[in-house]
Amino acid sequence: MKSNYGFERRAYLLDVTDRCPNRLAMQELVDVLARFGYNEFFLYDSATSREVPLETAKAEAYCGIQGLDFKVVGRDGLRAMETDASTVLAPTFAARSLCGRIEEMRVAMEKAEEAGRSRKAKRFLVTDLSDGYAWHPLCVSLPGIVLAGNLMTAGRSAAKGDLEKDLCSVMDLPLGGLLQKLGTLYLRGGAVRSDASEYFNILAGDVGYSRHPGITQFVLDDVSAVAHGVRLALERWVERNDWAKEISYAASLLDCACHRRDEARLRALRDEHGRIWRMRFEPSGRVESLSRLPRF
Repeated sequence: MKSNYGFERRAYLLDVTDRCPNRLAMQELVDVLARFGYNEFFLYDSATSREVPLETAKAEAYCGIQGLDFKVVGRDGLRAMETDASTVLAPTFAARSLCGRIEEMRVAMEKAEEAGRSRKAKRFLVTDLSDGYAWHPLCVSLPGIVLAGNLMTAGRSAAKGDLEKDLCSVMDLPLGGLLQKLGTLYLRGGAVRSDASEYFNILAGDVGYSRHPGITQFVLDDVSAVAHGVRLALERWVERNDWAKEISYAASLLDCACHRRDEARLRALRDEHGRIWRMRFEPSGRVESLSRLPRF
């Protein structure tokens, strides 16, 4: 099927190397992709071996019902798409971010759309790669999925659309503004990086990391207060909506980064990570993910 706008293939690639959605989460994701005009869904698995093989038959069948082509690809498959002249790539900017980097994502998506249109690319590929820790919940990828879907089918005019409204519609609750608020806090203190948010680096304790001079204690306190405010705003929905649970967890990640030496917060975050993981993902990968969270 050819889109009304111009990209024949509108694809989403999810890195499942250390986070594989369970059946219900996979179906919900496929529903979102179909709603926003995607017609290809790739699972990227870079694992060289697996104790438990990926079960993809049901996902493939459901994709067929929703009109999406489904395929599992490895490193060679991803490399082939990256070097394909008829494919243009756009990242979700979810990886290594804790809560997303929405404005960077928006700029990257618009540039990808422009580049693809200028060279008459046939495929627009949204890459949702893992951060190697699988800390960020699936909700952090939603802004990239939604905006890219709009760009692929409507072009640059979609950049003027109401992303918050679309996010609220997907989650069926007025939570889009809270998600966007968290996804722009990486800009506080002027610490913008191309590969990660400084808050991710603070929490991850990356070797060689030194805090950006703009990330002062005042900025950390400010970001922590906003994250806490988001969690308070979610209290009325968090017990009955999975997206609300995920956004609350993303806020906890950010808040904990602002208090990285608070062991009580770290313990609570580990516990919360386990609850959020079981809600969306298969068990494999969770133990390693948790073990990466440093102790101080």
